[in-house]
Amino acid sequence: MSSTAASAGASRRNPQTANIDRLTTREMLEAIGREDGKVVEAVTACLPDIVRLVDNATATISRGGRVVLAGAGASGRAAVLAAGEFAPDNKHALMALIAGGALSMMQTVDGVAGDYDRGLKDLKAIAFSENDMLIGLSVSGKTPWLWGAMRYAWSLGARGALISEALDTEAAQLAEIAILPQTGPEVVAGYNTPKAHLAQKHILNMLTTALAVRSGRVFGNLRVDVAASSTRWQERQIAIVMEAAGCGREEAKSALAACGNHCRTAILMLLSGLDAWRARELLSENGDSLRIALAEAIGRSTVAG
Repeated sequence: MSSTAASAGASRRNPQTANIDRLTTREMLEAIGREDGKVVEAVTACLPDIVRLVDNATATISRGGRVVLAGAGASGRAAVLAAGEFAPDNKHALMALIAGGALSMMQTVDGVAGDYDRGLKDLKAIAFSENDMLIGLSVSGKTPWLWGAMRYAWSLGARGALISEALDTEAAQLAEIAILPQTGPEVVAGYNTPKAHLAQKHILNMLTTALAVRSGRVFGNLRVDVAASSTRWQERQIAIVMEAAGCGREEAKSALAACGNHCRTAILMLLSGLDAWRARELLSENGDSLRIALAEAIGRSTVAG
């Protein structure tokens, strides 16, 4: 497929919805649902490249680098939301850049997406280095702002990736990893690119979930990095400790109170029998990975026994 054909996805007519204006509401929504279902198929076809994306992002973070999600317009907003929702503590190496800055989260800022030099400058402004990784988001793959950012990252020798729908674009050529799900024509031609953006969000969700797992923020399938920032989140902590440790509510509350409401420490205390100070120390020694710290605690207990 040529880049022209790929970039024309929004304007190509979808033969499956040619008569959508004649359908009942239910029939119309069923047609939209069938088209949305094709997004999962398109993303699944890209799984080998998504695996590479996750492994490269994990390696970048493990050696002290940052993973930067960057995009303009709706893609930039998706990047900001993904990075902002990644973890509750803001002490992580996943960040986002949106063309035009914070104002672009609220409205379209004319001209910024087309400013090649500004993309380069925005990356320089965060002191982006060869130790970091840039993940560009662009449905069309033809956003000059993103080209500027990606070319700067490429010039430094930093790892770069692109999530797009378009093939054979300059952005794809600059990326070490190009994830290009082909979602097909939209339900309504010339309206927008909801299927393409849905694929983008799906891939971002896979990335952030995988990074949470790989960075030790998940134990089993429970998020254990939850902070007690409010009454609601305190209750969430209690529920997580109860589930992970298989204990009652009062026991969970007591363990949390003893360790200053640090979720992973409370779970390790209950599963290993360690006191709060030793459990927290053991977690720190193991990069806050509950799984590794617990294995070490059990191993030491077995040897001592």
